[in-house]
Amino acid sequence: MRRSWGEGRQITKQAFGVVRANPYMLAYPVVAAVLAVIAVLVIGFAGAAVLGFDNITDKLVHAAERDDTSAMTYVVLVITLFVAGYCATLITQVLMGGLVKSADEELQGRDSSFGAGLSASFARLGALLGWAFIQTLVGWLLSAVRGNGSGNNAILAIVRLVAASLLAAAWSLITFFVLPLIILHGLGPIAAIKESTGLLKRTWGARLAGGVRIGGLVLLIGILPGIIFLVAGIIISIMGSTVALGIPLIVIGAVVLVIASILVSTLRAVFSVALLHFAQDGTELGPFTATELSAAVKVKS
Repeated sequence: MRRSWGEGRQITKQAFGVVRANPYMLAYPVVAAVLAVIAVLVIGFAGAAVLGFDNITDKLVHAAERDDTSAMTYVVLVITLFVAGYCATLITQVLMGGLVKSADEELQGRDSSFGAGLSASFARLGALLGWAFIQTLVGWLLSAVRGNGSGNNAILAIVRLVAASLLAAAWSLITFFVLPLIILHGLGPIAAIKESTGLLKRTWGARLAGGVRIGGLVLLIGILPGIIFLVAGIIISIMGSTVALGIPLIVIGAVVLVIASILVSTLRAVFSVALLHFAQDGTELGPFTATELSAAVKVKS
């Protein structure tokens, strides 16, 4: 465990060094988050306008219990949610695709920029449209497995949550190279998924036991404290006696979580490029050594 932690920490530091030398890379996830939120709000507003702004929550709760109009209301709600999720995912993939291209250029000693990376990503828009659809569909399927937790069977709820978490982790691992393969090699989404899975098997064999060792340090010093602040703030606010303290804690926790999430997504995108080159032909890019790259994916001992 100590060796695995040390390897993950070193990889994270190396990736952070690349980002620190090229701070414009952080603009990709920031812009992606802002545009994704705007897209969701606009589409949500449009859906609300179609349904009528009054009693939307009531319509959602009782849609299945009413006549054809209510059934249509339910359909509109589902379509609105799916389209909003798809657009947010597409925006994220396009921006992160730009980051992948810039990371590839910088790791190979060539200068890049936000505009150059984004332009290269838009050149793969057709494949990204398909990849975003797959990602959105998988997200919905995982949500269906997870359930809404409204049932009375606590054991079933836990089993479903664990199953959804394991499936999400497996999906994240086998698709780790998909975006770089689309952006750097022009593969379609299905071909990229197959190639990503094949690269993992050919390089690390059938002993895969987990995800890629990167971001653990950020998790420790960023995400966990952010969650603690957020939960503490919510609990204090619910208690009601010290709301003035609870709200600032919630804000601090949310800000820390956002910053940590942006940093983790940037580090993973940068490292995915270096790891892809290593998995394909053993090339060492940037500050990463063959030993670090080889030990990056968790395998069974």
